Amino acid sequence: MTDVFREVRERVSAQDAARHYGLTFDRRGWALCPFHADKHPSMSFHKGRFRCWVCDVGGDSIDLTARLLGLDAMGAVERLNADFALALPLHRKPTQAEAQQARRRLEVAGAHNAFEEWRSEFINRLNAAFREGHLLLLEDDLDMGRLTDGQAVAIRMHETFEHWSDALMFGTPEEQAQIFRERRAITKWIDKVLNP
Repeated sequence: MTDVFREVRERVSAQDAARHYGLTFDRRGWALCPFHADKHPSMSFHKGRFRCWVCDVGGDSIDLTARLLGLDAMGAVERLNADFALALPLHRKPTQAEAQQARRRLEVAGAHNAFEEWRSEFINRLNAAFREGHLLLLEDDLDMGRLTDGQAVAIRMHETFEHWSDALMFGTPEEQAQIFRERRAITKWIDKVLNP
């Protein structure tokens, strides 16, 4: 199915929409902002987008049309489609291939969201395990002979916990995928520290 929002953004700039709906421009291409009592042009247009430098409103042609005409985003798309004769198929049923593509996009988005949720939680657990080891190493009177198994693991692994956390936060997708594949083994080390 055609992404009508992207299609409208690509084919109608915010400046074109503003001109069509009655805004006038000075020689610099700036306009009086219709969203506040503007006396001097404060709305600029660049790369298909608009921004008011006074009231800090900005966006694309869809956002501008929606705000100007009091519409929601889909209403603005429908209006721009009609006013600019874009002939976009807004209300047709998607083909089987388009529906399959849409389902696949949803699956990928779902998997990505699940990974991001796991990643965030795992970073927190790695940081907690690192902190345990780090705090032990800061103790002046640390008696290595009296450490619990969990404390010994925390000290021995604290730099490794930090490395894994950094890789999940700043590493390449390949590094993050490797940690994800090894998550069960890493979880055992974390559990030895946090749940002795």
